[in-house]
Amino acid sequence: MNESGEIVKLPGTDAVIPDAQSVASHRPSSGRRIAGKVIGLFTVLALSAFTVIVMHVRADGTFGIGTREERLMTVMQFVVWFFVFVVSWKVLNLVDRYAAEKDTAAPVSEDEPAPKARRHFLFCWNLPGVIVTALLLLCLFYPYMYAYYPGVSSLDTTNMIKDYVTDTMPIEINWRPDEPKVSCFLNDHHPVTDTLIFVYFTEILGSKLGPQEGTYIYTCIQAGLTALFMSLLLCRMEKWGVPFLYRLAGFLYLGLMPFIPLYVIGMLKDSLHCMFYIPYFLVYLAIVREGATHPRMILLILLSLLLSLTRKTGLYLILICNIALILIPSVRRKLAGWAASWLVPALVLLVIMPNLIFPAFNIFPGGNQEKLGFTLQMSVQAYIDHKDQMTKQEIDALKGVLDLDAAEENFYYLNYDDVKHLFKFNATDQAIHTYVRTWLRLFLRFPRSGIKALFGTAGGFFTPTERIRIYYKFQKNSYTKVENLEEREPYRTVVADFYDWLNTQQGIGILLQCVLYMWWLPLFALLRILLKPEFRGKRFEYLMCMLPTAVSIAFLWISPYSMARYGLPILYTLPMILGLSSTKTSGR
Repeated sequence: MNESGEIVKLPGTDAVIPDAQSVASHRPSSGRRIAGKVIGLFTVLALSAFTVIVMHVRADGTFGIGTREERLMTVMQFVVWFFVFVVSWKVLNLVDRYAAEKDTAAPVSEDEPAPKARRHFLFCWNLPGVIVTALLLLCLFYPYMYAYYPGVSSLDTTNMIKDYVTDTMPIEINWRPDEPKVSCFLNDHHPVTDTLIFVYFTEILGSKLGPQEGTYIYTCIQAGLTALFMSLLLCRMEKWGVPFLYRLAGFLYLGLMPFIPLYVIGMLKDSLHCMFYIPYFLVYLAIVREGATHPRMILLILLSLLLSLTRKTGLYLILICNIALILIPSVRRKLAGWAASWLVPALVLLVIMPNLIFPAFNIFPGGNQEKLGFTLQMSVQAYIDHKDQMTKQEIDALKGVLDLDAAEENFYYLNYDDVKHLFKFNATDQAIHTYVRTWLRLFLRFPRSGIKALFGTAGGFFTPTERIRIYYKFQKNSYTKVENLEEREPYRTVVADFYDWLNTQQGIGILLQCVLYMWWLPLFALLRILLKPEFRGKRFEYLMCMLPTAVSIAFLWISPYSMARYGLPILYTLPMILGLSSTKTSGR
């Protein structure tokens, strides 16, 4: 905006860079500033208390406020974390201000009073920028591709391959010797789409080229596509006015933090799913920020279907986020595309696959234990804490779906897999419905037990008590022939030793903690959007942009334990999450 009150646009762009007058006009009134400070202070107080309480639960399974000494220690910890969060907020705001200032050059003359944006070659929204950024990321991924040839995997992956090879698998694909088995072509305990993709490269293509070679082809394809999608994410930030410093930091984070490349080269259902999550996230943001178009709606439908097919929670993320898009005016003009974006995945996953595809190809649909896992943990915790106060009907309802005595004996408050494995697979639908009502009733009667159970399993995502776990090899069983090259073990040892060393360092060890990337930084981004005056009038748009991240965080609460791969959608898109909350400078 110049002296006459007109808005100044950058040449060749649609971006607007405000001058001092327009910035002053957007400064909040004293009342709004006070309200913002009050909200910020209350949030920091609540976050500090939440962090301390969850840390106590993670440490010993209690809230840590039972004795005078524990209460005193809790208060001291609360003060420390309050100070840490306040300082962190101030530092992030200083970095944000510096990033915006570095992206804006001084006026070249008195005739051009409006500041001009600095242009950068890297991470720009054009074809050369996208290609160069993708190649640079791939170069940073390649040392891991070389050292860990042909890739890494989890035991879930090898069990999925075992499922295909043997035709006979435990219902839940785990290691209990007494678990009932089922004879089938595949088991949908893990998504059959992932199983078929992994099997194609390791077994079918592997039978022609060799299992190592087939697996490495998969690794190269996934690494290349993920690098391309990450490049699109970084370069799109430039179009939306995110300062260069954020884009550079995002590039260094994605390329240099060891856990990102090791997930990128992993034959993991989470890595496969999140490879598609990045373009879905970008299309979703483009629809919210720039409007719905036919190409975007088609992409949204295809990517939504892929997300639903490659992860069990993918469908629920799609249903929440895509249905919410009806709040965007341009989407209401594309009702057919909007409806298809969530109806098609729902019909495929809930109707076509279980009723047509699974019976036709003898695919076992999996058990109910996955859906009920977190409730089972909460119920057993309530039983342990309050069994004397529970009625016979309530106890019988729990025993109708669970080996309750064994569950109490094997209960581990940091992981609900042990409880989930004791689920009775022959439980009737009526028994399950009765159990669900009992679980809800127990949670309302004994909320502390239920909350303690959730803090125990998911608390590592929300406190600095769980580092980001990575996979250092391709897991083996007697049915898989894929293995890492022995002669490259020294390179893998260097990575493992460095990762362990970094984790043990005071201060910088926080860089390997789940909480930093999956809770604190996204939360600070949300607070910026809610509190910064620059977002006034645009908060709804930016809050809609944060919805997929918020849903991904909510899903962390029902995870079996605090394993970083469950939060991979947040890890992969964190640069954009922070970029959305940045002070904007110029766009293209």
